[in-house]
Amino acid sequence: MISIDFTKIRALATRSAQANIASAWTWSQKTLAQWDADITALEGLIANETVKRVQWRNAAELWQSDVNKIQDITRQVATLGLVQFRNDPATLKLFEALGTDGESRSDVYAQGLAAQAVWAEADETWEISAALTPASFGQLLSSCTAAQKAESPALTAWRRAAVELNNKAELVDRDNIAWYTEATRRFPVGTVEGDLIRSAVPSTSRPEQPVGQAVISNLLVSGSDIHFDCEAPGATRFTYLQQMPGSPAFVVIQADTPQTHVMLHGQAAGLHRFKAFGSNSRGQGPDSEVAQVTVAASVAA
Repeated sequence: MISIDFTKIRALATRSAQANIASAWTWSQKTLAQWDADITALEGLIANETVKRVQWRNAAELWQSDVNKIQDITRQVATLGLVQFRNDPATLKLFEALGTDGESRSDVYAQGLAAQAVWAEADETWEISAALTPASFGQLLSSCTAAQKAESPALTAWRRAAVELNNKAELVDRDNIAWYTEATRRFPVGTVEGDLIRSAVPSTSRPEQPVGQAVISNLLVSGSDIHFDCEAPGATRFTYLQQMPGSPAFVVIQADTPQTHVMLHGQAAGLHRFKAFGSNSRGQGPDSEVAQVTVAASVAA
């Protein structure tokens, strides 16, 4: 697996070295203009992959938010139904049979549908609370289905962008290697050109370790400003997500940034939740635990 970051750095260095030794030798296989075009194309694909990944992550977070709510309500229906219908043995058996420990999204959704069916069979007029009724549960299940349908094409678009990026990076990497091989053969150590090439163009990179779980620390509020730090073993980039007051799910607020400090200004009053993950050329590490902080209403106003 190649490092896209290293491939880009090496391509920039190769292009620069080729320009610097142009009076002594010109590589016939690729002009400076072609290097420029490939580097620009690679940068564009890197940016596109990031955009598509953020769009997918936001869609996945919205879907996961609905799944979490479904599991919570399913557990409430199963638990409170045992109390509500304790004097109806036949109905009680229906609630006792409900599963509430699904681990996959599909299992949680299926258990939610089962809870909805049992609820309707037992007493469709029974309301757990003013906000939690058979109708509101049905709306949540429908919302979850819509969120899943939105997540699927977003995932496909991200995967396509990642493939396109990797394909281009592999082509550029092969050119990097081919140019360096021929250039160092033509100009041995001790020549001006040979020493310039070997000192300016990186030919190897240190393999990166898998990224560890991100940790958010020093989460502080000052007026309507929020600050926190983040670290993750092996990470060279970080992605930060925030769930603002009243928002149904987390959204990405920064992606692929080298910054380990976040400062947000003018935040709305209420509870703010944050999570993050680190990444490097080998992929991303586990999400951090959720950290949360409250901005006071009087301050935000």
